[in-house]
Amino acid sequence: MKKTLLLCLLTVFFACDDGDLQIEQVDFDSVSITTCGDEDDATETTFFFKIDQDEALILNLAGGLLANETSEPGTISSAIPSASELIYRLFTDDVTQDYFCDVVPPLEPMVMEENTATGGTLNIETKVRSVTKDVKNYGHTISITGLALTNDQNESITDTSTFEYGTFTTSTANSARLEEPFSNYSEIDNYTECLENPTDSTIRLVKVINDELIALDVPFDSLANMATQEEFPRKIDVSTGLLKYVVTNTFSSSDMVCTDIELAEDIQNWYYDSTYGTLKIETLEGEPDESGNITYTHNFIIDSLILTLRGTGEDANDVQLPIINSVEMGSYTTFGN
Repeated sequence: MKKTLLLCLLTVFFACDDGDLQIEQVDFDSVSITTCGDEDDATETTFFFKIDQDEALILNLAGGLLANETSEPGTISSAIPSASELIYRLFTDDVTQDYFCDVVPPLEPMVMEENTATGGTLNIETKVRSVTKDVKNYGHTISITGLALTNDQNESITDTSTFEYGTFTTSTANSARLEEPFSNYSEIDNYTECLENPTDSTIRLVKVINDELIALDVPFDSLANMATQEEFPRKIDVSTGLLKYVVTNTFSSSDMVCTDIELAEDIQNWYYDSTYGTLKIETLEGEPDESGNITYTHNFIIDSLILTLRGTGEDANDVQLPIINSVEMGSYTTFGN
């Protein structure tokens, strides 16, 4: 339930009546966050405003708080007014976006009242809100607790509750649509092996990054402890969904694809399955160690990969992604003697 006390505070129509502050209510709940859209990278945006006819609620956000990745609740915060700034303005007439975004602001309307918050803590919670075949869309929900306002007569009032300023949306290419697809996963050296495999003859290997993961199902006999000949790798058809790319609206974990655990109702997953392509496995044999154990490194490359974003809901359709000619998918190590 949205807090309304703070919305009362933001009117800034303070008056003394027998020593008490009298406050008229103004509601910005139905007003969306607006920006000037002048940043090449939307996560670098620091100036926001909400307009309701002749009123505006302006936020100057400290830099470096927005990122296209899911955040832990309570980990992104900023102090008001030392780092971030919240301002309420009342104008002589209705105000538009041009007033805030034009290089030369219009002369009208004029500011009739202005109050700046003198205290409070701003918090941001970021998570995936939706995906397409090309991008992940992140929602950055901005809220403020302990907001303190002071009027021209130096009268102050503090709201100890939390109110939601609004949600700002940014987008970034999903891992399959990076300039080098799935190159972000190269930073993870090793796959995690599922304890519960999809079939008796297949192993499922997983890598997790923040709010997404990849899962690769590989037949056991394709991971034989035997070096492959040069230019003659083992080949597996992945068109039956042997590669899965999964994005979630929370932190991902291997359990999401390694077990049949039931997810909470508020967790949403988006699945991209391989519907075409060939997995090539090149196996390299290392030198025996002092105990005679030999390391076998199985390098994965998928050629002519096509992923399909599975539709969700009754009216949603599957969407096919453009073909990826060749993509390196890391390696897996086994041991023998």
